[in-house]
Amino acid sequence: MFKTLLFKRTAQKELHAGQSADRKPSDSLPLKVSLASFWRMLKPYWTSKDSMISWFLLIVIIALTAGSIWIATSINTWYKTFWDTIQNYDVAAFKHQILVFALLASIHVVVTVYKAFLQSRLAINWRRWLTGKVMNEWLEKSTYYKLQLTDKNTDNPDQRIADDLSLFVNATIVLFLGTTTDLAMMVTFAVVLWDLSGSVDLTLWNGYVLHLPDGYLLYLALIYSVAGTLITFILGKPLVKLNFRQQRYEADFRFSLIRVRENAESIALYKGEEIENLTLRDRFFNVVKNYISLINCQKRLGFLTLGYAQLAVIFPILIAAPLYFAKIITMGSIMQINSAFGQVQSALSTLVANFSDWASWKAVIDRLALFFDGMERADNCKCIAAQKEGEVFKAEDLEVKTQSGEVLGQDISFSLNLGDSMLIRGPSGCGKSTLIRTIAGIWPFAAGSITEPKEGDVLFLSQKPYLPQGTLREAAGYPKAPESKGLTEEYFKALHLDHLIPLLDKEDIWSHILSLGEQQRVAFVRALLLKPKLLFLDEATSALDENSENIAYSLIKEELKNSIIVSVGHRSSLIAKHDFALSCVGGKWEFSRMEIIS
Repeated sequence: MFKTLLFKRTAQKELHAGQSADRKPSDSLPLKVSLASFWRMLKPYWTSKDSMISWFLLIVIIALTAGSIWIATSINTWYKTFWDTIQNYDVAAFKHQILVFALLASIHVVVTVYKAFLQSRLAINWRRWLTGKVMNEWLEKSTYYKLQLTDKNTDNPDQRIADDLSLFVNATIVLFLGTTTDLAMMVTFAVVLWDLSGSVDLTLWNGYVLHLPDGYLLYLALIYSVAGTLITFILGKPLVKLNFRQQRYEADFRFSLIRVRENAESIALYKGEEIENLTLRDRFFNVVKNYISLINCQKRLGFLTLGYAQLAVIFPILIAAPLYFAKIITMGSIMQINSAFGQVQSALSTLVANFSDWASWKAVIDRLALFFDGMERADNCKCIAAQKEGEVFKAEDLEVKTQSGEVLGQDISFSLNLGDSMLIRGPSGCGKSTLIRTIAGIWPFAAGSITEPKEGDVLFLSQKPYLPQGTLREAAGYPKAPESKGLTEEYFKALHLDHLIPLLDKEDIWSHILSLGEQQRVAFVRALLLKPKLLFLDEATSALDENSENIAYSLIKEELKNSIIVSVGHRSSLIAKHDFALSCVGGKWEFSRMEIIS
């Protein structure tokens, strides 16, 4: 499994060490943990068979990088020759050097464009694989649901899958290929700088002689770059936490906006615009406040990086000028030194130039590390897995608890044969819906055993039906392919949904358009189409009048004669529609025939 490949137990201990004891959201993880997490995110794709094309692309990109370095050294040599021709007033050589530059520039353009194109192809290949794997892990075994129960601090998993994975892939490719290029440039032009800076004695004022050793230009470039890097690290360190927080606050604000859209009708009916506005403003205030801190930090860092870059323009000319005025080197040599120094300084100063990007990259790593850790812990919360055998639905010695450990029910046992029906009854809050979640295999705080019929599907209809994006016909057949032989229209008509038949193949947000009663009847159509062997109805008729409820249950009884029906509800009208009852009386659960309690 992808999660376990990413985060073994030792990694989880490291992650937990980077978080506070009370499980509050962490702003940042220790660098050691971040690097270990990065390796675990990197390894699965690049060791899989699916990465073969990406390996080929990477090799081509490296070859193009080598080509770009060759072009850079050629242009560096060209600088000396070109400026020497100008100093010597050599028109013929000047024209030739223009042609040489045109050729080198053309090759540079082609190499740069194709390198960027192939990097983008590499990124989308990697992101497609990684996103697919993470989505599978998030969705399988109801991890997305259990994550809400086991880890309240893994905020906005949708953003981590949609945005953070993309940022991780793109930033990793850009930063690491860029760093590799910088290192290669540094080695190449360090040699050039060394060759250009032989030892020399310069006579300064009052007869003072300054001895410059071999490679002095390289030494100065190293000192200049290291000093700039240290200062940048000190000034830019807060950027890591600020970037982490910014991503979280932006996601929280976006999620709140989505919540308003999804619950627009309820908010409008409650006249809750004012309180929603206050909530949104509070979330947005966090965005603005942190962003101001972020740009203030970037401002301080900007003064350093831009000032550092501007000084780098004149610094090599200043250190080469004494040699020129001593007539030891030519104008072309100065330009060559300026170019070579710039390449070495730029390569050595990669952290200075890209510190904000590295800070953002680490923040993304930390967010993904915490997300994967949360998924791993959710996956380790085992639920009761129903055994598939025979033609009986039964539970033995079930114990159901809340997340805090409070016992909602224990010693719960029952047995139903094909064609039987059972009503689960009890006061509000006694754990009826939690019992259904336990039976569905998505509630981890339970024990016992459950057996389901070996053949046939299991379907759960909740009080608030889920209508996916797409057409109404697709919603009725969910989670299977839509039916197209006329049964959908027949069942819509039987449930008095005739007015929706012309709209069956229209795409819309049906959960916002249909009333709750209409949505519940569409859910009954789903049960009639799928014909499950085991059907659960959790307050599935709460929004229906008694006549509509009778019609719905009559259709179920008629069309699903060999299915087991389990309902949860409070209405007395449901008693006559079931053969058995599972009742919570005084905190104890009792299973009995309906005739005994009716």
